[in-house]
Amino acid sequence: MRKKHKGFTLVEMIIVTVIIGILAGIVITVINIPRVQARSRDSKRIGDLKRIQTALELYFADNRQYPYSPTWTPISNMSDILNPYLDQVPADPLVGDAVADNTMKCYDQATRQYYYGSNVSQGKYVLMVAMELQDSAESSKCTDLSNCTGGSGLPCGVPTMSSYSYCYCVQNPM
Repeated sequence: MRKKHKGFTLVEMIIVTVIIGILAGIVITVINIPRVQARSRDSKRIGDLKRIQTALELYFADNRQYPYSPTWTPISNMSDILNPYLDQVPADPLVGDAVADNTMKCYDQATRQYYYGSNVSQGKYVLMVAMELQDSAESSKCTDLSNCTGGSGLPCGVPTMSSYSYCYCVQNPM
């Protein structure tokens, strides 16, 4: 009497491996990994601006005004002001990298950083960053902010701003 061995043959194993490989290849091509990574970095940028905004509100509560900056100032240059309110001043995930092209620039800033600008009376401010994906910036276009219109004295009066479709901004609560 012959004893039967339970298990898979080599041919069956090869077929299953090939099928799994084909399915993995299809899934990898469907999932656009660079786009997912860019979306993740854009989400981090939005969260970082909210953290900086909270720190600026705490600064305002202590000083009854926002820090003065008539031009776009990188947030990294304001660490001495923000350190009491933040454990660590956030940096763009791609800090210092060049922005890809002119449409991805915000107010002609060519490197990836978080920027701050305020008006002369120090009662208004705008935080700005260039996003990687245009759809990430749709929810807060810089040109839609009241602090960036009507001659508020902020450095966001670039006439061609509407062409900067990757620019994301937040402003102080009114």
